[in-house]
Amino acid sequence: MLSKLNLFSYSILNGLLNIFSPEQWSILGVLAGLTIAIISYLTDLYFKIKKDRHKSGAK
Repeated sequence: MLSKLNLFSYSILNGLLNIFSPEQWSILGVLAGLTIAIISYLTDLYFKIKKDRHKSGAK
């Protein structure tokens, strides 16, 4: 039973990885990294502004 599960998992993983070529995976990795970096920056900016407003007494 375990070997069938491993084979099934492998075939699904192999199918997902073969959707794109290695060059396309590289581009997707770069775009995902940039997206996460931008979201992190905007989140940090939001909390800095919120903290500054709290310190100044504005609501």
